Amino acid sequence: MIERWIWPGAERGPVRLHDELAARGFAVLRGDEGALAPEEAARAPWGFAERLLGARPLLVERQPIKAVPGGRSFAASSAAAPLHTDSQCFAGAPPAVQIMACVRPAERGGGCLLLDGWALLATIERDDPELFRALFTVYRRIPFVFGDVFGPTVSLRDGALALTHAPIVPPGDAIAARLARFVEASGREVIELSLGAGDILVVDNRRMLHGRRAFEGGAREFVRLLVWTGAKLPSPRAYNALAAQVAEDAARRLAAAPEATRRRLGLGAPPLPEARRRLGLVLEMLRGVPPGVLAARERIPEPELYRLRDAALAAAEAALAGAAEGADDGALAEAIARTSRG
Repeated sequence: MIERWIWPGAERGPVRLHDELAARGFAVLRGDEGALAPEEAARAPWGFAERLLGARPLLVERQPIKAVPGGRSFAASSAAAPLHTDSQCFAGAPPAVQIMACVRPAERGGGCLLLDGWALLATIERDDPELFRALFTVYRRIPFVFGDVFGPTVSLRDGALALTHAPIVPPGDAIAARLARFVEASGREVIELSLGAGDILVVDNRRMLHGRRAFEGGAREFVRLLVWTGAKLPSPRAYNALAAQVAEDAARRLAAAPEATRRRLGLGAPPLPEARRRLGLVLEMLRGVPPGVLAARERIPEPELYRLRDAALAAAEAALAGAAEGADDGALAEAIARTSRG
């Protein structure tokens, strides 16, 4: 039985949440007296994520999870969703946290499924050392509906260890097929959660695989938030060390590759803290935070905020005017071939 706890407020809530995410990779909770309602997640996703996590996020992506007529994606259908990770990237890294706020459960089925990726890797390390090594060392193309991810199955992304697993095994990918067999054999370790209206599931997205049972009736609806944060949740030291060594070797082989290629492979230069802070301010302005509020909080003149916004949008416009060198999938495929050749 998974304990659902009541949100104790801003002072103790984020601490308990981080402790549970560090210990087991997920937490299930409920707001108290209307606080942290799913409607708030839909209406004000950035503020909702900040209250839960106790820190301003770098980026928040909101999506309704609700079956619609003709829906073909897992998010828009009532079909079962195989275990997978949400691996769309910002600044070269997948979301740190996934938040699922239940608006309305299904009448039948629709249970949320979770599998601990670190425990899965430990099983693979014990039973198939060759595959375990390949998950860290083999750069490959991992297809998703939002676009393909390039790199090892387990890698450092923006300094944090991340497991990447697509819901469908691509034809001819022996590593994906072998990994999928271990996932399928982990049935006893899969955690199934039946969430009710108002329940909030928070998941370490870089560690946990998640999925869903098929469902019928009840117009099941969730609000999903994918959250990128500056803080990093803990991961096994040995796995971090192995991923760091692989990244160092690959970065050396691809030293002459365009930065866009290296970035998509998780090998880009780490962001400068001040540049990341400025980008955060621009994103806050774009989502409607008043410049006067930001200027007072950050103790910088309002004209400087407008200068930063203009600079960021001009750079984005220039980048969008033409394809960045090395950002296309062909360049990434060639880079992967170079890592294979050593």
